[in-house]
Amino acid sequence: MNIIFPQEAANVKHLNGILHNILTFLYFLPHQIGLGIIKMLQQIFPRIAFPDTLIDPLGFMILLTLFMVLARAAKRVAWIIVWLGWILLFIRILMIIFNLG
Repeated sequence: MNIIFPQEAANVKHLNGILHNILTFLYFLPHQIGLGIIKMLQQIFPRIAFPDTLIDPLGFMILLTLFMVLARAAKRVAWIIVWLGWILLFIRILMIIFNLG
């Protein structure tokens, strides 16, 4: 039998509020990006009416693309750090072998 104490119920409500704020932000950001792109396209092509249903998918695709680019860049940086670590470790081992440090 699960008994929910009043303190636990307050924590659940607090966590739901935090989750709601996070999800609202995750929707707001792509929506604003998509809206900005649509407004820019309307400036370039004033005679064409773009549907409002295009705003959210466009914003989410731009955000996902940016995330993928950043993730790829982060992966490269991580590999550079790993290789640098191996090189420095190898140099340290050589210094110990040749009594240089």
